[in-house]
Amino acid sequence: MDAMEFLNLLLCLGSLLLVLLIMVRWSVFDINAKEEYDFIKYFCIVLLALSALGMFRFDIGAKRRAHEDYTFKMKEYEILRTKWLEIASKKMEMESSRSLESMKVVKAAQVVVQTESKEEQSSKKEDE
Repeated sequence: MDAMEFLNLLLCLGSLLLVLLIMVRWSVFDINAKEEYDFIKYFCIVLLALSALGMFRFDIGAKRRAHEDYTFKMKEYEILRTKWLEIASKKMEMESSRSLESMKVVKAAQVVVQTESKEEQSSKKEDE
């Protein structure tokens, strides 16, 4: 489609230049008859109008394609953004659960210390 737009632009600019050169009545064209001059002039003006309409059509098509591309990219962006937010929230949840686990208070355990009686100590000494 880009080649067609370029060719239409060349046609539009060429017909505009031709209309301007014919309206100036340069002797380059060597047009003597009034009927021939009018025919060429009106033909070039119609060609210019048609190529200008073609340019507008290409412009409208380009705007439509750009809008479709924009909406598609925005949908893709929303999907990626949602996934990124989900991953970030899961990461934050995991970090908070890790920090909470490390902050858990271990219940106070009661340690019972038994002292050995003198009889047990003496019996151990004898065994050795």
